[in-house]
Parts: sequence; structure tokens; C-alpha cells
Amino acid sequence: MHLDSDALATSPFSFDEVFAEMFPKVARTAGLVARDRQLGSDIAQEAFTRLYERWDRIASTDHARNFALRVAVNLARSHLRRRAAAPFGLRGPEIRVSDATASSDAWLVVAQALGDLSPTQRVCVVLVDYADLDTDDVGTILGIAPSTVRVHLARGRHKLRAALSLPEEDER
Repeated sequence: MHLDSDALATSPFSFDEVFAEMFPKVARTAGLVARDRQLGSDIAQEAFTRLYERWDRIASTDHARNFALRVAVNLARSHLRRRAAAPFGLRGPEIRVSDATASSDAWLVVAQALGDLSPTQRVCVVLVDYADLDTDDVGTILGIAPSTVRVHLARGRHKLRAALSLPEEDER
């Protein structure tokens, strides 16, 4: 799809600006959901490719952010579904360290703990606690009610705290 240069010229924000600001967060979000840091970058690239293809229909930076995150989360979930069908299960080689300097033990511990959550809990926790979205935006991205997001978020946080041996905090 070729984008109309007149439409881009009149837009108050540019794809390059949105990409520069959001790519690292989308890549990390996808990596945490998919439980594979390197794959997160690949997924984010695909999400931004799809965003670029639809750029003429993007109304705001929030719309662009939500679209990129929705695509990335859906691709990460699809990856996990395909991996779950493999004989080695979800705890197989998808958590690999291809470059020791690119991956920290803490990231792997968190990714492992996130892997023990349900897919919806995992996505809610990552989008709210890592991507700094509010429950309304997460509900929009996932196509569920904000109250449902809050339920999955509370349950996911509780399980994470237990898995990571963290003290319970007030859910505000």
C-alpha cells in the first residue's frame, strides 16, 4: 500500500516519531508476552509494518500506540499457541539466551514467572505494569471491559508476587 504524501504532510504526528518513541516498549511488551526477548523485536517489527500499511487511517498517537500493541500482543499470543503444540511444551527452548550480554537473569526470572500466568493475565500485567497503559486502554486493545482487565490484573499480580517472593501491596 502506498501512502498519500498529502495525507502525511497534514498529519500532526509522523510515523517516524511514533516508531522512535514506541518501538522499544512494543518490542519489550511482545518479548514479555511471548517469553522470548529476541522474538519480541521481530514481533514489534511486524506490528509496525502493519501500522505503516494503515497509517493513512490512524487518527492519533494513542490510536497508533493501541494498534501497534494490539498487533504485537496478538502475534505473541499466536506464537505461544504454536509453541504449546510442540512436543517440548511451553517450558522448552523459547527461553533461550542467544547473546549473554543481551539478556539478564532478572529478565529471564520475570519472563518465567509471567509464563506461569494465564495468557490474559500475562498480557494485562505487561500492558499495565510495563507499558504504563491504563485499564481502559488495555480493554480497548484486548477487546474486553476495563473491569475484566482489573480482575485479570489483580489475579496476575498476586500470582507474580508469590512466584517472585514479593510482599503483597494494596491494589489501587
